[in-house]
Amino acid sequence: DLRGPAPSRPGGTPAPPGAPAAVVPGAPGVPRQRQTERGSGLRVGDGDVAALRSVAELFRTLDHAYGGGHARQALVRYLEHETEPMLRGTYTEATGRRLFAAAADLTRLAGWTSYDIAAHGLAQRYFVQALRLSQAAGDRAYGSYVLITMSRQAVYLAHGREAVQLARVAQQGIGSAAPHAVLALLHAVEARGHAVLGDAKACTASLTRAERALETARPGDEVPQWARDFDEAQLADEFGHCYRDLQQHRAAAQHAERSLQLRAPAYARSRLFCRVVLACARLGLGELEQACRLGAEAAQQAAEIRSVRAAEYVRDFERRLEPFRDAAPVRGYRERVAALG
Repeated sequence: DLRGPAPSRPGGTPAPPGAPAAVVPGAPGVPRQRQTERGSGLRVGDGDVAALRSVAELFRTLDHAYGGGHARQALVRYLEHETEPMLRGTYTEATGRRLFAAAADLTRLAGWTSYDIAAHGLAQRYFVQALRLSQAAGDRAYGSYVLITMSRQAVYLAHGREAVQLARVAQQGIGSAAPHAVLALLHAVEARGHAVLGDAKACTASLTRAERALETARPGDEVPQWARDFDEAQLADEFGHCYRDLQQHRAAAQHAERSLQLRAPAYARSRLFCRVVLACARLGLGELEQACRLGAEAAQQAAEIRSVRAAEYVRDFERRLEPFRDAAPVRGYRERVAALG
């Protein structure tokens, strides 16, 4: 059952400069705050911070292509053995802010990969820690991105009200002067929450705001790294998911197809999700044979990556197939999936 506990609301005081993300004894990789004197003796410079950024990009690429379960443990070990000693080291105030920002990014990613393998409580603790680190870095925009990530988890857990609330807090935190691509992302994620609640009017309003914001974005805009992937392909994906949840099958199919046409192959898991959305839309339109073909393709992809979310998308499609279980295309689908082992 995906309806676990609602994501924790962000709380706690900001970490003071130098407070490391310590690991709770007996629970490897679970972050918390601990106030200590910096004293590891490690001098941290801009090269160290650049290394953290490069490592984050590597893990992000692995996550997109192979799922959160692929390298999550290595990421947690890197946080513990490389990042935390830096946080306990000595550095200038300016370097410290950049260090906290880089640590926030890695910590959010640890939460994201935990979420992808359905370790939801652990993911939430990482997200709250990432919020604190972004506060210590003075990076309100990245704090909003963490809140958006928490909103996505709430959508997945079918906690629509929580998802909308988190998205709105993120919007308030970043303000209306943010880059257009960022505003598009914030509104699109709010739309997903409304769709979970079945509120078509509020969902459409948020999607329209997202679409307008992305249309006014320009190539020369200064967009933070974390929002650069939000493009037409991703917006079409958000539209497709929303219309799936609102059971508007034709619109869901149209947007899912567009997203698949535009999305780069490197985003294997996102393409899988979108393919399942398209399969569900085709099923809703009565196109059983096409739905089963798309579903089988997604099931094969899910078998090749380490993502509980991917497996759950496929299971959701299979639950929707139940009323048609005796039809020939469904029997063919089950045979193809069984052959995957």
